[in-house]
Amino acid sequence: MAGFAAAWLALREPVDAISRSSALTAELRAWRTSLGPLSVLDVASGTGANLRYLAPQLSGEQRWCLVDHDAALMACGHRMLQPWRVEQDLALSLEWRPLDLVKEWDSLDLPAFDLVTASAFMDLVSSAWLTRFTHRCRLWQATVLVALSYDGTIRWQPALAEDARVCEWINRHQCTDKGFGPALGPNAATSLAFSLRELGYRVILQPSPWRLEPTHAALQTALLEGWIEAVKFIADDSLDWLDPWGAQRRRWIEQGESYLQVGHQDVFGRL
Repeated sequence: MAGFAAAWLALREPVDAISRSSALTAELRAWRTSLGPLSVLDVASGTGANLRYLAPQLSGEQRWCLVDHDAALMACGHRMLQPWRVEQDLALSLEWRPLDLVKEWDSLDLPAFDLVTASAFMDLVSSAWLTRFTHRCRLWQATVLVALSYDGTIRWQPALAEDARVCEWINRHQCTDKGFGPALGPNAATSLAFSLRELGYRVILQPSPWRLEPTHAALQTALLEGWIEAVKFIADDSLDWLDPWGAQRRRWIEQGESYLQVGHQDVFGRL
């Protein structure tokens, strides 16, 4: 599974980078100017894509701790980051720490961090785990940047009548248990913003949609096939329409005629 996950993360990384909110990146850079050496915790770090995006945006000395439950995925990231660090020539200190985020988050034996960040993760967790996350951030008095939480929006062009039905089933699937309890799915960003505000944070939400063009055929195809499987897994009515819908979508992707927007939101919070 690590090989598949790494391939998926590599496929989405360049699109994530151009989709993230430039306004929140600017907010982060402005916040960073008042600090000396910076400590950063990257939650569910995967292969380190979040670090590869953020570290060049943050000047000066940086100490990063990357935590994830998948040790094999982290090992892949460690290999990827070695040549990247040489190329970037940044003042970075890195620690990779395998961590069961469900069982070990509350007992995380680490000093406080200036910044806690995550990307493409918060829509997978439950409301209860989100509360644990935000309370730990508040305990550390950490600034929070969480990017690319899915918001429930899927728009294809050309459109088909069945698109709305597929989106509805996908959004239901997004709320199933991903290992943390019933997932927040499309409600992740707004739930995170609310929880942070309850703890005294000033919060900014910004859209960060994927806007996929025909040149993103591989990513469109991966999404299409994954969504079809998700609908088959969760749907409780007749799916006679699903295979013809998928076949038409594949044709448009293969012919270079398919456009796809997938909604995400970024959240920035500071005390």
